[in-house]
Amino acid sequence: MTDPAEANVLLDALRRRIHAGGEGDSRALLDPSALTEADLLLQVSTTPDGTSPVEVVHAVAVLRALRFLSGAGEEERFVALRLLTEVRLASPELVADGMFAALGAGFDDGLALLGADLLGQARTHPDADVLNRAVGLLEDAARATPEGSGNLAARLSNLGLAYRMRAERFGTDELDRAVSTGAQAVSVCPPEASDRPGCLANFADSLHARFERLGHLEDLEWAVSAHTAAVEAAPDEHPLRATVLGKLGAALTARFLAEASVDDIDVAVALCEQAASAATPGDPFYAQNHTNLGIARAVRATLANARGDIEGAVAACREAVAATVPGDPSAVIRWQNLAATLHDRFELLGARDDLDGATAASRHALRGQALLADDPVSLAVLLSNASSILRVRGDIEDDGDDLDLAADTARRAVELSPPGHPSRANRVRNYATALLSRFDHRHRMSGRADTGDLTLAITALSQAAEEALEHPNRAGDLSTLGLVLLRRFEHDGHPSDLQEAVRVCEEAVAALPRRHPALAGAALNLGSVLRARFDVEGDGDAAATAVEAWKSGAGSTGSPVRLRLACARQWAEFAAQRGAWDSAAEGYGQACALLPLVAWRGLSRSDQEHGLMRQAPVASEAAAVGLATRDAEGALRHLEQGRTVLWNQHLDLRDHTSSLRTLAPQLAQNLDEVRRALDEVNSATASTSHRT
Repeated sequence: MTDPAEANVLLDALRRRIHAGGEGDSRALLDPSALTEADLLLQVSTTPDGTSPVEVVHAVAVLRALRFLSGAGEEERFVALRLLTEVRLASPELVADGMFAALGAGFDDGLALLGADLLGQARTHPDADVLNRAVGLLEDAARATPEGSGNLAARLSNLGLAYRMRAERFGTDELDRAVSTGAQAVSVCPPEASDRPGCLANFADSLHARFERLGHLEDLEWAVSAHTAAVEAAPDEHPLRATVLGKLGAALTARFLAEASVDDIDVAVALCEQAASAATPGDPFYAQNHTNLGIARAVRATLANARGDIEGAVAACREAVAATVPGDPSAVIRWQNLAATLHDRFELLGARDDLDGATAASRHALRGQALLADDPVSLAVLLSNASSILRVRGDIEDDGDDLDLAADTARRAVELSPPGHPSRANRVRNYATALLSRFDHRHRMSGRADTGDLTLAITALSQAAEEALEHPNRAGDLSTLGLVLLRRFEHDGHPSDLQEAVRVCEEAVAALPRRHPALAGAALNLGSVLRARFDVEGDGDAAATAVEAWKSGAGSTGSPVRLRLACARQWAEFAAQRGAWDSAAEGYGQACALLPLVAWRGLSRSDQEHGLMRQAPVASEAAAVGLATRDAEGALRHLEQGRTVLWNQHLDLRDHTSSLRTLAPQLAQNLDEVRRALDEVNSATASTSHRT
């Protein structure tokens, strides 16, 4: 609160101390009460807009400078340098070059220091003015720094970082400037300089940001090379070692998504794990390192259907959200990353709590979407992920409002993705799937529906597949296109739609390796369109090929269990309808063998029961086929398989442990504790699920 009278008294007292110090009385300067008086002076003279009179700041700056010269310590030097620079900017005549020289610095050093301070504030401050002031100061500092100065590289690097931050947050056309400034910083930084890892990392980040906006793969390749050089330039003891490891991991994750090199994602996960484990809470890159790890592990989990990776991804993204300070603009992205990983875990493992958690996290992120209004890259990611979650929930709950919002949100994500961008194909597929789900819902509700949504989806997918001939996820576009064409054929009956559906689905399956996670879904769609052709044309070859497609999907161990089981059921049911009892028995055998995976132990009891209820007919249908093939023993076995999934899991925990107690008593004790914990969980969830 401003108090002019008290401010004048304190200012006079401070000037007397300065005069005494100038006369050689260092005690007047170094007395702790000097700082108390200076801090109080700033407090009572600060106006409501947060500024202080220049003469007050000048007096405090001189005091801090004299304290440094009297031996008070290096911190006083930096405080004095900051304050003298602020005074010089406001009233140049009050601060001569000699005052900076007395501190062993120049005006350019003060500009660089103030600019770096504001840049640090801008990382977690959404106000554009903070970042704009940082850019201005850093530009002035770079211009004022002599050529050949050892400080020039770091100052140019900070300036490039500021340009990139402004381009990402506020939509300015400065990514090219960020890249060129970063390249200049690297060019003037000596190979042995301690600043070199940071200069390389900032340069690489700008290249990565330009790739995300424009989709040019050469930018991503250059970013990976620069990040690799940054890691090589940062020895184990370097303070930026963990940071550059995490940044390289993030770039490799992006390259995997663009080019599907399995080696990239394995290396990315390893690097991100090193970075996250080396960072400590409070580190400015702690949350970012955990975000990078969460994304990398989630990507690998969807590639390999890996439960350990998806669990680690969720944990890392939760930690990143928890470590994000209030008001940080990055919070929106971290919430959406958490939503995406929870959605991925739901898709892989089927826990309904994960879908609810993904929905809540996505809503939290969407509440902050206004902060991304000028950042089309991040906004497109947010909208696309949110639409996926809304669509899944809408499908499960048959909620038309969710499906309408999913389609609209997915469309906006596509509109923000320029043609040729590596992420555009995935977003188009997401949009088409949302349109298909909305059509199916409307058809169920009214008995008929306008095929306009299907036509929109077909057009979008056809264009995406044509634009991305070499894209690693093109097979997914083709498979989804085939399913949408099939649905339009079922509604309108145009033979050309069915012919095209068969063609694109066959191409999709042929493009996928046997253990690819998308194989079961593509095989399921191919079998469906071939079955439709058999129903229409009576083509025996189509029937045989449909069964082969479903058989390959059921055996695709890299795909989610729900899709494998869907393939096995389609195969068995179709074979049974045609009287091919041996084939039907084989298909149902596969389906029954997959039932325990639907209700694996990592799910809550209610999720296990829900998953098994959705597959309730499998065991009885398998038994009926067993009787048709005169295999009474097999029929009984299938009934027992379907009836005792949860009982068998419970009994598995009761295995005798006497040998284990002899060889490893501590391990046996740990096993007993796990058994008790699982018994308590199963008992609690079972009693809750049966409560009326």
